[in-house]
Amino acid sequence: MPGSDDLVAGAPAWVDVSTTDLDRTVAFYESLFGWTAERGDERYGGYVTFRHGDERVAGAALRQESDPAPPHWTVYLLTYNAAATSERVAEAGGTVLFEPIDIPEMGVMGLAIDATGAVVGYWQPGGLAGFDAFGELDTATWFELAASDFDAAERFYAHAFHWSIDRGEGEPRYGAYIHAHRTYAGILDAKELLGPDLPPSWSVAFGVEDVERAVERAVAAGATLVVPPWDLPSGRRAGLSDPTGAYFVVASEPSA
Repeated sequence: MPGSDDLVAGAPAWVDVSTTDLDRTVAFYESLFGWTAERGDERYGGYVTFRHGDERVAGAALRQESDPAPPHWTVYLLTYNAAATSERVAEAGGTVLFEPIDIPEMGVMGLAIDATGAVVGYWQPGGLAGFDAFGELDTATWFELAASDFDAAERFYAHAFHWSIDRGEGEPRYGAYIHAHRTYAGILDAKELLGPDLPPSWSVAFGVEDVERAVERAVAAGATLVVPPWDLPSGRRAGLSDPTGAYFVVASEPSA
């Protein structure tokens, strides 16, 4: 079972959703994935940590007025020096949204816009290393950047987060961050899909046993189906927006 010991520098270490209605968001994800919500005190702005059983798997927070994006899931990449990562982000053509923030007893958080215009976070671990569990049912299983400029995205993540990127074959172009023979995240050349109403962004896929049943549960709980179920060699997928508009994906393994 993948957990915090499996996290490596540059790989996704945490995800959280910004929302305009924290109570509604908590109720939705508790219903869909069976998570329980642990609400922080006002020192952390009432930040919510979602648990699957006893394991920390995701977070939620009220959207700040300074946030450049509508409600969305944010992917945080692991770093062991957030200040140095901020410098590399700027060198690689990104924009640091604020200097890294020390979260007492937890770690240091940074947030930036990458060289393609997508929001990406970074996390320097303290008391919270990152996910307690990922890559299994009802947890985050995949992380993907839909990039408007594939070459710029490759250069940015190679420099800012030291990614070693393996390119696939065919069109659209696709690259994956691989470390020690393990694949952690992907970059999709999405220039033909993106536009003024669909900017570059990171998406998070959560594991489910059955995509169609998960879509039914999500829609019944207030979600909107954005991308109907489709098949990939790695399994079946569907894209949804939660009740406040944050986009996410549900994903199942290929049928035996």
